[in-house]
Amino acid sequence: MAAAGYADRLEICRDLARDGLTPSPEMVEQVRQHVADRCDPPELAVLFQGMALPANRSTTGYGIFRGGDSQLATLEKLSIEFAQAGATSIVIGFLDAQGCIDREACRSAVAINRQAGLQTAFHRAFDFTPDAVVAIGQLSELGIRRTLSAGVQGFGTSTVLLENRLHALRKTASAGQIADPVVEVVPCGGVRCDHASDYLEVTGHLHASCLVEIEESGRRCFSTTEAAGLRQRINEWATRSETS
Repeated sequence: MAAAGYADRLEICRDLARDGLTPSPEMVEQVRQHVADRCDPPELAVLFQGMALPANRSTTGYGIFRGGDSQLATLEKLSIEFAQAGATSIVIGFLDAQGCIDREACRSAVAINRQAGLQTAFHRAFDFTPDAVVAIGQLSELGIRRTLSAGVQGFGTSTVLLENRLHALRKTASAGQIADPVVEVVPCGGVRCDHASDYLEVTGHLHASCLVEIEESGRRCFSTTEAAGLRQRINEWATRSETS
């Protein structure tokens, strides 16, 4: 409910502490009901991810992003229920044994989602692909219109300079803009107010959990201050874009 006041789109998942797993249709319905009374409620995207990341994210392999018949059967059942609950898109991330986009599984997922009236997006499994520009072209061909990316390989954001992340994101976003159809590249991975404007100048999008640590406890909670700051940066960027 707090996030809905600042976001254009909410990505719904469970177990956010483990980077998110597929929620229940009942959870999506509850979120929809809670935000429905807002003048301009955000779109609702639903994460489809069956396996959690390991506690040590640096050991993450391609295996947790594999798509198979059982996954697609589950998606076929859930996509209809998610649509009925108020979702507008499903966020998938199917990779093959080499870490490339699993075109067969993704093509099937897009068809399943489309039949339910839902769009398809791609999550941060994108950052495991060996060539981001090639991957963007494949997503466009498959009918996937949006992907998350931190501008790094895997999950190593803490060891990569911001300027290097921005350079990689600019290259990927440029490829997305010339793709036909276009694929939007949405920066993620520790996006915060103090560098949000840099990401916006590169891609025009932001994705953030707005979780901050509380004192010495190590617990992370949603920060309305961070969310409000990101919304302000977006509004400022939109105003500059309109006048330039």
